[in-house]
Amino acid sequence: MTMPWRFSISLATVLLAMTSSLAFAQAPMSSPWGPPPANQAMIPACPPGMMPGYCPPGGPGDYQQVAPDLFYDRDAPIDLVFAETLRRSWFRVEFLNWSIKDPGDKLLGAQPATVDPHQPFQAFDPGNIARGPGTLGAFVPDTTDVKFNNLPGMRLTVGAPTEWGALEADIWAAMTASSTISVDPQLDPNLLITVIPAVTLNVNGAPSDTQMVLFDNGYNAELRSSMWGSQANWVANPLTPNNTLSVSPMLGIRYVKFEEELKISGSDVFTGTNPRITSKANNNYVGPQVGLRATLASRWLSLGLEPKVLFGINRHQDSVRTSQIFDAANPNTLDTNEDTDFAPAFNIPATAKLHLSQNFSLFAGYELLWLSNATRATESIVYDSGPLATDPSKIRLQKHREPVYAHGFMVGGEFRFR
Repeated sequence: MTMPWRFSISLATVLLAMTSSLAFAQAPMSSPWGPPPANQAMIPACPPGMMPGYCPPGGPGDYQQVAPDLFYDRDAPIDLVFAETLRRSWFRVEFLNWSIKDPGDKLLGAQPATVDPHQPFQAFDPGNIARGPGTLGAFVPDTTDVKFNNLPGMRLTVGAPTEWGALEADIWAAMTASSTISVDPQLDPNLLITVIPAVTLNVNGAPSDTQMVLFDNGYNAELRSSMWGSQANWVANPLTPNNTLSVSPMLGIRYVKFEEELKISGSDVFTGTNPRITSKANNNYVGPQVGLRATLASRWLSLGLEPKVLFGINRHQDSVRTSQIFDAANPNTLDTNEDTDFAPAFNIPATAKLHLSQNFSLFAGYELLWLSNATRATESIVYDSGPLATDPSKIRLQKHREPVYAHGFMVGGEFRFR
């Protein structure tokens, strides 16, 4: 079982354990519809012999007398705890439409010494040998047009009241974003030369205008980005109970997984190679979080704002793999790194609920999730080489961190058991 799934199962187990031990019957909210902003403990009257706070709802006439059993002659308190918790719990289903920060204008190669990588320039093979002198040009693709927008997703949230607040947990995921850059050799009508895609390289770390990997039979660069997460929170009773505007402190734990992958591939007939460059970034954010929940509630509508700060770490695994750089006989290379960084994060959803009945509300909102110290596939590559075609590839991993954010809208429904 992978770490993310173990984390999610652990959150659910903790929520269940705490709820079963802390749950009590709650008093009716001040407004008959919509979820209460706070829990107000109520000890109902119970028949003789039953524990206060654990008797089922209803009046004395609703209780059924049964003959004592040798092993089980009355309702166990734990059964009543579960029944009362379920009766006061709720769940919400949301459909997400999110965007992840795109990589920006990132050149998929090294910056040349003097030429403009976006304009056709003379194509070279290793050893400063011009390919098709005067008739063959090269250019370097970039990620300007790569956008990770309007990603559909889903979030499931459950909650249960206790005497001192509420316990809530959710799990969410956005669909993996994928963008492909495909380039074939083309004739430039102005220069009357054939232009092919290339990956420009440094030579032992120094910029060069003549060191490059050419793709005279087609080039593809695929970028994939994905994000999902889970959290569990304890939401305290409001600091201002029985007010239209309520503010409640929050304390919890959060996990966010952010992954990216870049695959550059293609073929070069002239050298008989199929060059490959693959970069992967796997970010795992985990840690405690604190926040506030501010709610402005009425019978028909509730507005909420919920800023939270994660004091977490990012345990990330990054890698860069290459094959057939310059020569099919050159060995494959793999450069990997695993590290842990302090990585605070910030999350703020703004929500609105339209209460259609005592048990059901429509839900809509906007949310921002900001992550610090993330590694990204497009930024983790050092495009370097030795001077000779027979030299092993020096394309490798570099240390790079940057903030990443995801944001978007959500709509859904909330159902309350009561």
